[in-house]
Amino acid sequence: MPVIEWKEPWRAIQFAAEIPWVQKQFEQEITSAHPLHGKGGEVIGRRIDCDDVVVILNDGTYVSVHLVWGSGPGAFPDKWPAWFTYGTQELFVKTMNEDALEFSSET
Repeated sequence: MPVIEWKEPWRAIQFAAEIPWVQKQFEQEITSAHPLHGKGGEVIGRRIDCDDVVVILNDGTYVSVHLVWGSGPGAFPDKWPAWFTYGTQELFVKTMNEDALEFSSET
């Protein structure tokens, strides 16, 4: 597990019951039609204000995935869940810090 100093609205996946539950949801939503299919990945964090999770793919790439919390492929399994690439841990942390500034100004 990478060492990240988490800042709201992001937090680590940390609770024993939460870890397999969120990981299973990610794996269930990435169907064979989805661009992330076959890339593996471990969910390491999530936002507290929406359904976004941060995943480290098997190749070390950091991505954000907006889980839809459905029970199977939806109408557009090649597009949902929505996702985008941060790339490196450093770019994720930079974005997380920007999110934290925005989040703190809203609360």
